[in-house]
Amino acid sequence: MLQNTVITVLAAAEGGHAAAEPGVPAWVWGVSVFVVLIGLMVVTLSYANRGLSPEAGQHEDPADLPADERAMLDEYAAKRHA
Repeated sequence: MLQNTVITVLAAAEGGHAAAEPGVPAWVWGVSVFVVLIGLMVVTLSYANRGLSPEAGQHEDPADLPADERAMLDEYAAKRHA
């Protein structure tokens, strides 16, 4: 692979048409980029907290919240209305 790259660069420096042939088919580049981007998407989604979120309607009443979350909301409300 490195040898093909060196030959391509040398041919391009001489003004040949070998620079138009990268040595790797276009579909290989396409598949490689697709796999890398899907991998990055999976890593990005792994940081989302969707699995930890409460279900819809689970905490409609603030009194149903855990104590630490209720304290946080009370502190926020106190700062907001002060």
